[in-house]
Amino acid sequence: MVNEKINTGLKEGRLQRKMSLSGIYVATFRQIILRHGLTMAFISLLCLVVTGAIDIVILGFSSLIAGTFFYLVAMFLILVFFIAFLAFRGQKIGPTQYAWLGYLLIISFLEELSFRLILPTLLLGTVGMISAVLLSNLVFASIHFFTLRWKFVNCLGAFLGGIGLSRLLANTEDIALVILVHWFFTFLNTPTAPKDAL
Repeated sequence: MVNEKINTGLKEGRLQRKMSLSGIYVATFRQIILRHGLTMAFISLLCLVVTGAIDIVILGFSSLIAGTFFYLVAMFLILVFFIAFLAFRGQKIGPTQYAWLGYLLIISFLEELSFRLILPTLLLGTVGMISAVLLSNLVFASIHFFTLRWKFVNCLGAFLGGIGLSRLLANTEDIALVILVHWFFTFLNTPTAPKDAL
């Protein structure tokens, strides 16, 4: 029964892989939150307590502060697209699915805050811009290998995607926009919640 549940989860598009030779997968919602979500939350907290980090965050969110209504409308439209996408695919949209969409938004916020905004900016004091971006995204991709047990090719995709998001941030200086873009593409990557209850 457990193996059947695991296999079903993998068929739903999970990118997680075997955690060990015993065949334990990181495929349930609870496992993802505990291994990946809490790790990213802890890293974000560490980044925020570094001297100067709060000023970096305030500057990064200046567009959101100046135009909150625009971002609320954008979030609403993205959410409508998600629901329509799931409905079109015949997916049942219940509390767990809404929780999954919320989780994807939270994790997008935490990852962008840490790996696209604070960490690269702090690294600029030690290394150049390109090195700061590369190092930050290398750490970002590596964490997914250990927390979600992704295959190397998926981690490479996360690294390249992170570089693209870093470029978007450099061009727009708008971390809120980058978070929404991250949320959108993370949903397209894993649109359906794991089948377990929270």
